[in-house]
Amino acid sequence: MSRAARATALVLALVLCGCAPDRVAAPSVTPGGDCPVTRTVTRPTARGGDTLGNGPARPVMGPVLEYTGAGPGTLFAGSGWGGAKVLWFVAPGLRDPVVIKGRRLDGDSPVAFDGTQGEPLRDEITIPPDPLAADWRDRPGYVRLKRPGCYAFQIDTQDGSTVLVFKAVGPAV
Repeated sequence: MSRAARATALVLALVLCGCAPDRVAAPSVTPGGDCPVTRTVTRPTARGGDTLGNGPARPVMGPVLEYTGAGPGTLFAGSGWGGAKVLWFVAPGLRDPVVIKGRRLDGDSPVAFDGTQGEPLRDEITIPPDPLAADWRDRPGYVRLKRPGCYAFQIDTQDGSTVLVFKAVGPAV
């Protein structure tokens, strides 16, 4: 069995047995408290902009995510969710699936992904391995939120998890 197939089987086994973490392991923040945003911003490749964090997978964004509401004339109109386009980069040496989840740290508003142009809203996104990748690979998508606040992404690989904390600003939907 190839390394990629073993990694995929391991991720599926962890999910199916309930052993995989289903919540972001990040600090809790009280409503109105300071948001301990991730301050590390890097540029791992000339193909894109600055990324948040320095883990094996990173969103192209800074510590503040400005999102658009679900008002008329927006890409998110009538969905009940605001959102922002986010490009994800995955390190070339990473040959395993990447699972990205999110949650609000200072409240209970949900986080979702994608859900535009006929795609379903997702609780998480999975970026499959690409054994032929020689450079940072990317996965465009949307982060979907209902209100401003302090949020975190948890990026899971076979080798561990990375947590990135960011502040979201935009309208309450």
